[in-house]
Amino acid sequence: MKVEAVPKAEEGNILEASRDFLGKLLREGVVDYLLVPMEISHGRTVVQTLVKEPAHLDKANPFSPVMPISSAAIVSQLTIDKPEERLGAVLKPCEIRALIELVKLGQARLENLVIIGVDCLGTYEVEDYARLIDEMKGTAEEKGMQVLADMRQHIAEPDTKPLPVPLRSACKMCNSFTPVLADITLGLFGGENVISVNLESELVEKLGVEVKETADRQKSITQLVDSRTQTREQVFAEFREKTKTIVGFADCLDTCIRCYACSAACPICYCRVCFFRTDTFEPESGRYYRWVDQEGALRMPTEILLYHLTRLNHVALSCCGCGVCESACPRGLPLTTIFQAVGDGLQKALNYVPGRSLEEEIPLATFKETEV
Repeated sequence: MKVEAVPKAEEGNILEASRDFLGKLLREGVVDYLLVPMEISHGRTVVQTLVKEPAHLDKANPFSPVMPISSAAIVSQLTIDKPEERLGAVLKPCEIRALIELVKLGQARLENLVIIGVDCLGTYEVEDYARLIDEMKGTAEEKGMQVLADMRQHIAEPDTKPLPVPLRSACKMCNSFTPVLADITLGLFGGENVISVNLESELVEKLGVEVKETADRQKSITQLVDSRTQTREQVFAEFREKTKTIVGFADCLDTCIRCYACSAACPICYCRVCFFRTDTFEPESGRYYRWVDQEGALRMPTEILLYHLTRLNHVALSCCGCGVCESACPRGLPLTTIFQAVGDGLQKALNYVPGRSLEEEIPLATFKETEV
């Protein structure tokens, strides 16, 4: 049963409302542990934290507009061995999509897991968010509330309420910012303090929430989807125009230093040993000299284009658009655009949407005579 509900908390304080609700999940034994974004360093950043006692939720911020890493990888670590502990994980929509892909790849488990999805208004780069908080006045609580209020106003009035700093490039073109396949949804669209609970009504009563209509929710979502989709299509069109040739594609990656930060951050790159970190691509020194003897000149580090093409081949179909690869890149390469644009073409060709369904098999893991 899906119930639209509002938690009993101070009117207008969505953070207090969500903390109260999450605390009840622990107190009422719905889950044994919670994985939830927690404010640290005077609210300047937020990190995922594993919590057992409700008293430790006083700094929780499930709606945090910052995402240092994709939490799908953390949930993989906490569930892959089928633990008996019941875990509740607070995840953004892109993190849920990545988790679903990891489940299908055998890297995570849903047994004893309660997925608590949050509406995502967008996220800032970690450094931008820290500077934004530093420039604001008030307590960490007040600053967090103000940031959320400013983002909601911007979504409602984008032309008259600009954001103080730009969103991450992934968020500017994300048109899938509401949770799919979540057991519980903490909502920001359609009214103050609204929580959509996909659970039996008996549990809603047990947790102390009241049924409430949220007719404006879908209207708000549709408007933002249309805006983000327009941005997305424009970015893809510009990228495809630049990369009509392999030379144009390589130019997008010309400052790469093959540091592997993108693959380390990517939730879908789960290999324990990367092929590019083996002797094949990190050979003895003599082999470099033999290569340059043949070619006359050799770019160092080698195989930049092959590295990215291999990553695209492995993960583009399951790319969830979280953008943590680009955030991790020390050179600021447009990795979100590259992987999303290429992934979009592949996904449409194979009629596959990452994270859409647990029953939908990843095309790379299957073969059908009728496929493209």
